[in-house]
Amino acid sequence: MFKTIIIEDNADAAEKLQFLLAKYCADKIELLAHAASGQEGIAAIAAHRPDLIFLDIELGDMTAFEMLERIESVDFQVVFTTAHDHYAIKAIRYSAVDYLQKPIGREELLAAIVRAESNPRRILQEQVSQLSQYSHPRATLPEKIALTTAEGLVFKKIRDIVRCESDRMYTIVVMADGEKIMVSKPMGQLEDVLEGQGFFRVHNSHLINMQHIRQFVRADGGYVVMEDGATVSVARNRKEDFLELFSKF
Repeated sequence: MFKTIIIEDNADAAEKLQFLLAKYCADKIELLAHAASGQEGIAAIAAHRPDLIFLDIELGDMTAFEMLERIESVDFQVVFTTAHDHYAIKAIRYSAVDYLQKPIGREELLAAIVRAESNPRRILQEQVSQLSQYSHPRATLPEKIALTTAEGLVFKKIRDIVRCESDRMYTIVVMADGEKIMVSKPMGQLEDVLEGQGFFRVHNSHLINMQHIRQFVRADGGYVVMEDGATVSVARNRKEDFLELFSKF
């Protein structure tokens, strides 16, 4: 049973979320309070010490990230709630923090509760710092990405990722120093997050960092030699797009 707080300044959104939690999650959620501002949220967290909070990104008096930075000890899980087109979604995904897009539906909410149960991990200070740094409209792309492993989260510089190799529902991330990280997510999810960072999916099982290509060989249908020595074939239907991007590096 999660001791839970909703921090949401929109009364209608808060009421709908309370209804969904009461109707579909009563056996898993104990709703302790609803706070309508960041300051009220800080006070509610101090008073109730929740296990989980649903936190709207844009509060009337501060952002969710500013609120979290003001809390001395963040020892709870966070599910952010946000509008579909919110600029902070990219930062949230880079930081491996859970979120729900409004309007929140039953299935999405239940899935978030399942994720919280299966991975009961409080939000880390490094995640809070990264969110604060990269979540405003004019922010550059993040320098680091949070990778979810069986042991926890590891933060790695994106420029040091050489390639990502699919292993069914997992992904092996190969770093420039030779380290291999087994990430608990399918490669497609990493591909979505790393969009715009110079990565290209050369075929179904490989996503490569274009900055770490040592050589492109046209023989045998075309393949790349990466800086870690790996040879990765380029799928025929992706070769034209690859060569167009490769010419820019």
